[in-house]
Amino acid sequence: MSKSAKPATLADVARLAGVSVPAASRALNGGVRGKQSGSPELRGRVEEAARTLGYSVSPAAQTIKGGRANTVAFIVGDIDDFGSATMISGVMHAAEERGVSVAVRTTRDDSAREIELLTQLRGERHLAVVMATSRTTDAAREAAVKEQLTVLRDHGARIVVIGDNDLGFPTVTVDNRHAARLLAEGLADAGNRRFAIVSGPAGEVTALERVGGFVEGLRERGIEVDDRDVVHTEFSRDGGYRAAGLLQDRLGEFDVIAAMSDAMAVGVIARLRELGVATPDDIEVTGFDHVPMLGDVLPGFSTVEVPLERFGGAALALVLDEDADAEGAVALTATPILHGLALEPR
Repeated sequence: MSKSAKPATLADVARLAGVSVPAASRALNGGVRGKQSGSPELRGRVEEAARTLGYSVSPAAQTIKGGRANTVAFIVGDIDDFGSATMISGVMHAAEERGVSVAVRTTRDDSAREIELLTQLRGERHLAVVMATSRTTDAAREAAVKEQLTVLRDHGARIVVIGDNDLGFPTVTVDNRHAARLLAEGLADAGNRRFAIVSGPAGEVTALERVGGFVEGLRERGIEVDDRDVVHTEFSRDGGYRAAGLLQDRLGEFDVIAAMSDAMAVGVIARLRELGVATPDDIEVTGFDHVPMLGDVLPGFSTVEVPLERFGGAALALVLDEDADAEGAVALTATPILHGLALEPR
């Protein structure tokens, strides 16, 4: 191409591919359907024409009708948390399939920052907002979040919330309570009778669901857990470490310390080893979420496999796909893993 030649335009690409300009735009820019826009044959023709002409999409031009950015805001509590990182990976893969970008925001589990971020999002004009922060039993906090999400929805953003909540928007959930109950029953059936439980903050819905299900499962096997044997700290490695420290004077009373996240389980194990307590020989430590590397170093580790990466695809399908249900909900299934083996669903 000579220096005086003009760069190829979208119209040039459409002409060479033998399609309309809107069809070429959807094939290259994606709209809300991304790589699902048009037939594979049509997309192939358009992409080949673009390569032949040296045409590339301008990111600055990728906006949809009404001037809204072709991006999804994904809000998590802690970007360093394994669960959040896995969900981010899932939502990015799902967004790529739909030809949209992801803007990750973190609240650092701070309620004031959560509201501040939601307020800031009004000016960013995202196509959709996905909330993946821990919902709570604090009525005032939940009402404030609902108010901000409602404003964003009224301004044109599509909203979806990951996790159990009463916010009134499309939701992706997982059966935490049922899976926790099945894991507890399996551990009891394996001969364990004395349990301590460590979980996230008592005001977080996920923590309450997991603890509640685990206690129910033990009760089904005739085992009661004293309130003082349930410790609530942060859903993190350091939270698990602190929880084990709070239990250290009574470790001889337990067969199992059930952590309600794998990150917490790592902290519990670290503290027990400092105290000279072997796991699982002296005390078995279990988790929740299923961090693959834990299974590599602890082949008999008991946990619950939560389909964290699938949350992203399910969330974007609810708000971006053409046949999406505006009032929709998706319930994913968690799988209890007992001593390295998945339990049969029931």
